[in-house]
Amino acid sequence: MQSVAPAMAERGAFAAFIIDGLSGGRRLEGFGSVFVALLRELAKGFPVPARALAAASGQSLDQVDAVLRQALDIEYDPVGNIIGYGITLRQTPHAFEVEGRSLYTWCALDTLMFPALIGKPARVKSLCPETGIPVSLVVDPHELCAMDPAGAAVSLVAPQTDIRQSFCCQVHFFASRDAGDRWARRHPQVTVVSVEAAFLIGQEVARQIIDRAVTAPP
Repeated sequence: MQSVAPAMAERGAFAAFIIDGLSGGRRLEGFGSVFVALLRELAKGFPVPARALAAASGQSLDQVDAVLRQALDIEYDPVGNIIGYGITLRQTPHAFEVEGRSLYTWCALDTLMFPALIGKPARVKSLCPETGIPVSLVVDPHELCAMDPAGAAVSLVAPQTDIRQSFCCQVHFFASRDAGDRWARRHPQVTVVSVEAAFLIGQEVARQIIDRAVTAPP
């Protein structure tokens, strides 16, 4: 796996890495529309049938199926409804509350970029894996509104096509830059940045995805 540091020099390039990971390494027609619609449907707090996703995204069921087949880490319930892809109904270390609904995300960066994609603010809570100290944020679609502790940080790594294993499992909030740096010394492919810097990366990822989507902004 390559280091994230070169890509961090250009937010647009790093954002493209992430989108490639989300789409299975392929720039599929309709991916942006399907992904944005899926996040918005999952944010309602219920499993999402493929037909409902097709209707919400404005894509055909065949197009939706093609996108989902490339989403290697997508989560389904026992009857085949989608329950997670970035936003998930299953508990993770990253709590993501939207309009009072208790949701979760796969990684720290998700919490910073998904408000822009769903068009709604979120309250975020996570635990620093190095210290166990809680990290709390309020994230609006285009603004980082509150953060505690004030010096919190985020770990980042260059994603591969299996984005949950190669990226999400190493992207965490830390109570401080020092705590993140201590953790990163045991994970040499990781770069630690401020939450503010990670938020700007998340905004760029959201912008690129929305640019590809045909769904109207909320």
